[in-house]
Amino acid sequence: MTHKISFRKSVLAGVLACGLTVWPMAYGDDAPSSDGMTFLMETGFLTANPETLKWEKNKSVPYGMVTIMLYGDPKQPGPYTFRAKMASGYKLPPHRHPDDRTVTLIKGIYWTGTGEKYNPMKMKELQAGAFYVTKAGTPHYAWARTEVIIQESGIGPETGIEYVNPQDDPRTAN
Repeated sequence: MTHKISFRKSVLAGVLACGLTVWPMAYGDDAPSSDGMTFLMETGFLTANPETLKWEKNKSVPYGMVTIMLYGDPKQPGPYTFRAKMASGYKLPPHRHPDDRTVTLIKGIYWTGTGEKYNPMKMKELQAGAFYVTKAGTPHYAWARTEVIIQESGIGPETGIEYVNPQDDPRTAN
């Protein structure tokens, strides 16, 4: 019994020592850049603080969604991650992506479904903390019951969102 307690104390002491060693490196004097990103040279550690990043309109989706690019560039080879914020009642029509996407619901109540036609009866309700994967080429759609923030990741280069019905594409609207 004493052996288990002293082992646990040793492990805890080791974890605390590592944490105290890493803390100054992870939270060093490197200042954030003007875009809200910080790269700590000595550790190769990149941080993105969403509170200091600027939400931007995205012309490839219907009005009411804004995005923040957290990491990478979807048009370049390699991984990328962004966040999207949707107003309450926002509707995203059926569309596809050329790459697999992983999505985590950060905030709100979000409904999503698969298929080429928007069908509220086939949608599933997701709440903050939910995670799902959309395979490349899978038609899907969504609705934000409340204000929603999702975090989405994929692997570039990708060619952009493709709407099932071309008339839903805001890039081609008159």
